[in-house]
Amino acid sequence: MSIGATLVADVGGTNTRLALADANGLITGSTQRYANTAVQGFSAAVGTYLATQSNTKPTAMCVAIAGPVTNGHGQLTNRQDWQFDACALSQTLTIPRVTLINDLAALGYALPDLPPRVIHQIGGATAQNTQALVVGVATGFNVSLCQNGQVYEAELGHASLPSSVMEVLRAKIGVHANGYTSVEALFSGKGLEQLHQLLGHAPLSAVDITSQKGATLSLFTQALGVMCRELTYQYMPLGGLYFNGSLARAVLQGQGAQDIAMHAAQDTAFAGRFGQVPLYLITEDTAALYGCARYLRLNAG
Repeated sequence: MSIGATLVADVGGTNTRLALADANGLITGSTQRYANTAVQGFSAAVGTYLATQSNTKPTAMCVAIAGPVTNGHGQLTNRQDWQFDACALSQTLTIPRVTLINDLAALGYALPDLPPRVIHQIGGATAQNTQALVVGVATGFNVSLCQNGQVYEAELGHASLPSSVMEVLRAKIGVHANGYTSVEALFSGKGLEQLHQLLGHAPLSAVDITSQKGATLSLFTQALGVMCRELTYQYMPLGGLYFNGSLARAVLQGQGAQDIAMHAAQDTAFAGRFGQVPLYLITEDTAALYGCARYLRLNAG
């Protein structure tokens, strides 16, 4: 029986991803994904997964969740019936050590371990220091600041939209822009779908909107580019902005990547340095698992 492996999990609003890791990182071929609607909770997903990994008894588990984590407790922001308790999970799953971290924090830990093939530069110039910001755009929105192995958490999705972004919206949808009461209300799948209807179009899924590459997507990328400028002022990520998430990957391809890079670059502050911040897209949806594995290695004691 293999007892040296650890279990890592990334729980988003839509899917749960699981994998095994060891001292060298993720174990090749061990990653599996489960739709949250297809399982009876997180513990059930883990049980199903471990049943496929014969002769493996994890010694520790790190779970990244799309929601705030405090003192070993957490809850999915966009699926309130999924709550997490590290001690209870340890007992239920008979795994000696269970740790919960925010999913964007996990992505921050992942940056040093991500294979170069999964990081694609979409704009900006070269890194000017080691301070970077991971930006997650999917079912929800959040960021994580990283520098020299240190990771700093945030819950920016619940903050109010900057006035500069609101101005972009008001120019197209008028007073309806006031309905976007938070960053996440706009920069998320549901936010994109609502924007499409406010522009006078029939309801469509976020997947269909991104595939059409029409006026809605153009406005969304313009607003996101302006948001990038605000993030640069707030976090000084001269080492780069790293976008991750299903919506980010759908939006920031081809013309979408060019549009966001153009709007983000329209900032001449500090001798133009802010307009040159490199923009990257993380192209692999299992990226947070790398961060969970690295977190366990760093905190093995």
